[in-house]
Amino acid sequence: MSQHQLLRLERIEVDGLFGIYDHSIDLNLSDRITILHGRNGVGKTTVLRMVNAFLHGDIPYFGRIPFARFFLTFQDGSSLELVPTGSNAENDTATLTLTTKGGKQIDNVELQSAVEFLASKTGFLEPHTGIENTWIDVRDGEVLTEAEVLSRYGGPRREYPHQEKILWLDEFLGSTNVHLIEAQRLVRPPINAASRSDFDPRSQLRLFDYPILAASVVECAKEVKNRLDSTMAAYGRQAQTLDQTFPQRLMTAPARIGILDIQTRMKKLAERTENYKIIGILDETAAHPFDVGSLGTLDETGVSAMALYVQDTEQKLEVLDDLANRTRHLLDSVNDKFRHKKLRLDREEGLVARVDENQNLPLHFLSSGEQHELVLHYDLLFKTRPNTIVLIDEPEISLHVAWQKNFLRNLMEIVRISGFDAVVATHSPYIVGGRDDLMIGLGDPD
Repeated sequence: MSQHQLLRLERIEVDGLFGIYDHSIDLNLSDRITILHGRNGVGKTTVLRMVNAFLHGDIPYFGRIPFARFFLTFQDGSSLELVPTGSNAENDTATLTLTTKGGKQIDNVELQSAVEFLASKTGFLEPHTGIENTWIDVRDGEVLTEAEVLSRYGGPRREYPHQEKILWLDEFLGSTNVHLIEAQRLVRPPINAASRSDFDPRSQLRLFDYPILAASVVECAKEVKNRLDSTMAAYGRQAQTLDQTFPQRLMTAPARIGILDIQTRMKKLAERTENYKIIGILDETAAHPFDVGSLGTLDETGVSAMALYVQDTEQKLEVLDDLANRTRHLLDSVNDKFRHKKLRLDREEGLVARVDENQNLPLHFLSSGEQHELVLHYDLLFKTRPNTIVLIDEPEISLHVAWQKNFLRNLMEIVRISGFDAVVATHSPYIVGGRDDLMIGLGDPD
């Protein structure tokens, strides 16, 4: 399904959460931002994680949580429901139901993964509360990926809980997209690293002495470099194709465009080129090779050539537009808050922080608040697509009150650019500001 056909989430319901709470949450589909607030312990973070797990098909996640029913409704009227078949104390199996205009699909599912099964057998493995899909060996504090748990402690596969692939669920989930931004977002597994054996600990930032983790800001910079490399490669291919066919297309060029039109478009191209140089996508050697004022001296053939050149240049720059727009917003949003530092795009490093014109500051030396701001904006701008369901847990962490007050305004602007739906869990009244209409309270039972 194309990104423009992704289903929008309309309602979240959870009954019997922790054996206590019933929550019904109608999302604000017009403003596309819904803010959850409530006292500690009412389940704001858990609700976000449940939505994320359900829409990623991670059904075993629900075996860890006491609940009686979880229900999602989408804008097209379809719904997903999960109801444990055992007691809240022992959620081993559940009934999964998908309802669409075409009818109902029902299946029984296991609520325990192979890793959880092994952890229960060993007795010394516990899930990491801050980093998803990692486990702690409580005997020595070692942090393990799920792949490492399976490799180190796994027995014959026939001993694991049987997890049948539910094709109808996979097909339905292909029409949704969800992205969770955790409260603990300053560390994450390194890019393309499935286990500790995939990388050299000596070359990794050893946060908390866990070599399987790297600073999120460092990983963001790597991802930006990868995106920049990929975009510039596409730009090069587009330029090569257009340049190679330029002579043939010039011979069959349509009637010439007026000189005034060419001049206007060339000025706009010069401005775009200069902006992309300022952002850092194009280097300083990229320049407009023609003098707009000299167009009046060209003959008819020259004008036709220039018209085709303008058209080709516009097509080349279109390849850069999306990356440029997102990067510009990232840099503007972050640099508006940084003091005595400036974030810049770098062709070799992806992102760098400058303390002056000649000195770079390693990104992991930014303050925790600066790192949170960078990671949050990066995820919102680069890891979402239209109609994605973005779940943001405690955006206020490590942020000065002034930054908290700007959060909602910045989020609304990014939503306008990217077209996603955001569900935000927060304790901070400064995050909400004057938009009480966006808030939904998760309270204690009556």
